[in-house]
Amino acid sequence: MWDKRLTEIFCDICIKKILKGNKLGTHFIKDGWLKIMTTFEKETGKTFSQKQLKNRWDALKKEWKASKKLKGEDTGLGWNPIKRTVDASDDSWESRLKVLPEAQKFRTSGIDPEFEGKLDQMFMAIVATANNMSQATSSLTSFMDPYGIPQAIKVLDSLSEEIPEASPLYFFALKLLLNKDKRIMFLSINPKIRALWLKMEMEDS
Repeated sequence: MWDKRLTEIFCDICIKKILKGNKLGTHFIKDGWLKIMTTFEKETGKTFSQKQLKNRWDALKKEWKASKKLKGEDTGLGWNPIKRTVDASDDSWESRLKVLPEAQKFRTSGIDPEFEGKLDQMFMAIVATANNMSQATSSLTSFMDPYGIPQAIKVLDSLSEEIPEASPLYFFALKLLLNKDKRIMFLSINPKIRALWLKMEMEDS
């Protein structure tokens, strides 16, 4: 019933309603779900009940939480854009699955960074609200898109020793990173080879 297209439309609608203030704390306001149902039917031509939409919300939240727990503070876990899975060694997987068995599904089918950005917008503020109401808004904006242009430029600037700010390679990188797929790749690969990857992209252009 729920395919990738319907799920992304649902997420986009929820994000718009959140940004418009249709959610109070951890729950949508009284007519929040009604607005989501109406907009979803208008955009997809499909009629889902509030319970069906709420169940999808809860399932996505559970999946998002498991993904966050899986990654935790371990920066060694990256994203493999070819396999479209979390990239980790077998030993790392085995140790993680012992304490987080529900993350087994991510070994073969992960949440891609772009979609994870949507889930962050939906649920990050909820976590912040549960912990501290005053931090909800700032958390929502801070985690808008971990693979967005501001983050890519921040990482690029950190490579100043290898890529001087006024160099032709720097300006080439700025233009290249406007491409979403290139940006995700740049932010996902091993930090040690980012500069080399950009140089190879420039040579191939």
